[in-house]
Amino acid sequence: MIIWLKGPFSTMLTVNQTKNILLDGASIKEEPYTTPQDSEEFFESLDKPAKEPTKLAPRNTFIRAGVLTTVRGSAYMEYGNTKVLAIVAPPKELIRASARRMNMGVLNCYVNFAAFATGDLNSVPERERHLGSMLTKAMEPVVCRTEFLNFQLDIRVLILDDDGCLLSTAINCCGVALVECGISTYDLITASTACIYRDHVFINPSAKVEELLWKHRGNSNTDSTTSPSSVQEHGLIITASMDTFEQIAQCQQCGYLSPATYVKLLDYTLAINKSLRQLVRDVLTKRVKEQHELDLREKAESALDDQRLEEIIEKLKKQGPEEFIQSNIREDPYVKRH
Repeated sequence: MIIWLKGPFSTMLTVNQTKNILLDGASIKEEPYTTPQDSEEFFESLDKPAKEPTKLAPRNTFIRAGVLTTVRGSAYMEYGNTKVLAIVAPPKELIRASARRMNMGVLNCYVNFAAFATGDLNSVPERERHLGSMLTKAMEPVVCRTEFLNFQLDIRVLILDDDGCLLSTAINCCGVALVECGISTYDLITASTACIYRDHVFINPSAKVEELLWKHRGNSNTDSTTSPSSVQEHGLIITASMDTFEQIAQCQQCGYLSPATYVKLLDYTLAINKSLRQLVRDVLTKRVKEQHELDLREKAESALDDQRLEEIIEKLKKQGPEEFIQSNIREDPYVKRH
């Protein structure tokens, strides 16, 4: 990557290429692009979006809160073919004999891939650590950590299938699970992904498009004599936002993007986040109504049981124990008396 510094003492900084965990392609079970020709053929076969997208909408999305009854907070989300399960347990006290008292609670996020969700098992541990770290940074601004001082909140995410937009899907799913668990949050958090490749903007890119973008970064031959105008823009951006306060909880970017392109992709992701926010609100509203109906039904059943118990007690007082027992004995009509 080449970074030009403008000014009276214009210099050029060369940054060595490093593997970015957002685009490592660990979810691709087989290497799809073994040669540059394979990349060209795949790119030509794509239904290329417009350079300026007119429809900013999320993928086909399914979200369900409270999918597990054994934990207090859980959520399941399908974002296209990307499938994620999030679990939130109530805060637990930190056990540290030598630790000083903290003014905020500790938030930890753990990400695990299902055995069938990826083909490259060697890179999974590293990818899980990086995704967990980025997920923690995204969720920390949302949770009211001042309400559980010296306590620790654990969020666990299980990746069932990865077809791109993995981190943004995990952020959305964790936001729903937090509300389901009853953890105080400042706002609802939503996230989305966008990327640019060969002047085409891909909204909600698939895993193969992300892999194609990474291969382009790895095969780009830039040296110290390369000018900024000759380097083709390519990069990916993931934005997590809280719309009520118009704040960005986290923004992850990789690749080579000009400031104008960066702002453009940022605006695209924020527009998608607003659509996802309405969907998340509808899901949570439906969940609250379901829980309210369940509570009313349980109260009605409990009241009916109490009424039956009162009738039995009154009957027992009037008849006495022996008469009450005899009156409740039923003879079997199929048993003959001798």
